[in-house]
Amino acid sequence: MLSLLVMSACSSTTGQTNTPNPSATPTPVPAATQTGSITYNMPSIADIVEEIEPAVVFISVEYVDTSFFFQTVSTKSGSGVILSPDGYILTNNHVVADARSINVVLPGDENTYTAQIIGTDSLSDLAVIKIEGENFPTAGFGDTSGLRVGDWVIAMGNALGLEGGPSVTLGIVSNLDRSFNIDNSAYYDIIQTDAAINPGNSGGPLVDLEGKVIGINTFIVTSAQNIGFAVSAHTARRVYEDLIQYAQVNRPYLGAGLQTITPAVASELGLSRDKGVLVSQIVADGPAAKAGMKTNDIIVTFQGQAVSEASQLIKLLWEYSAGDTVTLSYWRGETQDTVSITLAEWPEQS
Repeated sequence: MLSLLVMSACSSTTGQTNTPNPSATPTPVPAATQTGSITYNMPSIADIVEEIEPAVVFISVEYVDTSFFFQTVSTKSGSGVILSPDGYILTNNHVVADARSINVVLPGDENTYTAQIIGTDSLSDLAVIKIEGENFPTAGFGDTSGLRVGDWVIAMGNALGLEGGPSVTLGIVSNLDRSFNIDNSAYYDIIQTDAAINPGNSGGPLVDLEGKVIGINTFIVTSAQNIGFAVSAHTARRVYEDLIQYAQVNRPYLGAGLQTITPAVASELGLSRDKGVLVSQIVADGPAAKAGMKTNDIIVTFQGQAVSEASQLIKLLWEYSAGDTVTLSYWRGETQDTVSITLAEWPEQS
């Protein structure tokens, strides 16, 4: 698990909201750049931006900021992406958390819409809000199964709440399947990108060159440069659909803490294997405990598929529901065993 000094890409102010002017247009990337005798072909993203920009909204949230001595009414701003013509918007949970009121502005639309929260999920830091109306411009989810490190991506959102509509930045996928914990959120399906993500970008889409949403921009590492993170559409789609249908995310519960094993972790803990998924914690009376699993067991397969990272296992696990029975193969010391576990409902739904 990574330990990061991070900052949510949510812009905060006190007593004032910056409403964007949607008239500005992004600067396209040159089609080609020549260095010496080598010509590098660069993607022009103007058409993609023109297609997606109408669905990227500015979100202004009024909330009560409580200190030891008094309370202050403050505002914070972020972004969101409209995913249905009747006004369902996916954003980050930290953008709308503790909201007293939520206002939404669309690029090119002079109206300010009042939004209501449909559901939030603190574990993935995602939320769905809704504005009333019909025939809103929309974006669609993309398929992340073929996404590769080095693919071009576009980050869109209302950086710093600046006037002029969504900001557009271009970068690449720097890494995939990052996993770490921050506060109450467990991030296991994260895309790392060097496309600039700034405060105010939270909840905006990370888009591929087909104009599809492949992530939701969420936070940046403040102690580094060009390291931003987005929740993958693989997870975001599931969360979005569950929040609309159930107002909560119905994810299965294994009852075990999971950690990717590295040679350093194996050496430190004296493990028999230096590859696999470590059971770092067992919850008493949880599904894994009832099946006989113990701390320091090393999971190597899930439903017959080899697993070597916690993020990989959890993504596979989330394809199932409470009540389903799954099979794990694991090492305990020098002995390998297989166990069937009946998944339970997550005990703390957000």
